[in-house]
Amino acid sequence: MWTEKYRPKSLDELVGQEEVVKRIKGFAKEKTIPNLLLWGPKGTGKTSLVYALAKELYGEFYDENIMLIETSDFMEQRKKWLKEDKRFKFFYDEQKSAIDIFKDMIREYAALSPINASFKVLFFSNADFLPENIQQALRRVMERSSKTSRLIFATTKPAGVIPAIRSRCLNLHFTHLDKSDALETLIRSIAEGEGVKLTEGGLKTLKEYARGDAGAAINMLEAAATTASPATKPIDASRIEEVVRNAFFQRKKAEELIDSAFASRHKEVRAGLEFLVKEERIGGKEILVEIHEALRRKMKAKMAIEEAQKFARLVLYEGEADFKLCNSLNTMIQLEEMITHFFFFNKKENLC
Repeated sequence: MWTEKYRPKSLDELVGQEEVVKRIKGFAKEKTIPNLLLWGPKGTGKTSLVYALAKELYGEFYDENIMLIETSDFMEQRKKWLKEDKRFKFFYDEQKSAIDIFKDMIREYAALSPINASFKVLFFSNADFLPENIQQALRRVMERSSKTSRLIFATTKPAGVIPAIRSRCLNLHFTHLDKSDALETLIRSIAEGEGVKLTEGGLKTLKEYARGDAGAAINMLEAAATTASPATKPIDASRIEEVVRNAFFQRKKAEELIDSAFASRHKEVRAGLEFLVKEERIGGKEILVEIHEALRRKMKAKMAIEEAQKFARLVLYEGEADFKLCNSLNTMIQLEEMITHFFFFNKKENLC
């Protein structure tokens, strides 16, 4: 995959985050870092920075001294995730709850001595998914295991991380890539490296759909290049549109969910949500973002002020769901509750 092929190998290769990289380089030079909270929009380089930093700190031993924990996967699957991950087999206990197993595992791992290094890194991606009791436990781990470990938290929603952790971390803000030419420079560089002809219209459309997410932009470009026929044909706006419709089914599914909700097709809505959450293992907040963007596109298509006002009121329901998902143990309940509002709202407002 091009996202891994072109993932920055060093801090110097990270684009669009000059201020963050400048600060991190100072720590890397001294071979030490504080606990970190990396926050900013999706696809801006948070994960890439962590791995590039690990390579600077540990060299050939970087893989042994960093543990990535995808918290959204854990919160969605709980015991199933813990049981299937080989890293946790020594900590798994069928008699304990998933939360207790997780906390025990983190405490034990953080206390272990690193390999050929002064400390190791525990990296929590999408840290806002973690419930408060786990975050409180991590705060104590940060205090007790400071000689053997450093904790790095990455999130798109810093408010979802408790103040006790935020205050114990160096907070680094990752800016939206659309605010600079970084995303365009990256895409042009990859297209050139792969021998892909990308028109100006294609680049503009790709940037619009990527919404500043470098990973999404690279995946779209790769999909367009892989399925282009003939291979020498330039990738234009229509080709990107086709890729988005066919390959990026999350957006298509979000539009289908909204259409089903407005038509009061309850069974189709539930089946669609179960498919995204259980089969495709997509996080609740990711689904909510796609639903929001689908609503925005519908609002843009209906230019009448009255229609825009109706859609604006639907966004209030999204806001409530977004807040509840921060501490929810069941994604389906919150998303279904939100879409139930859509059912009744549409009957009342005759939105379709």
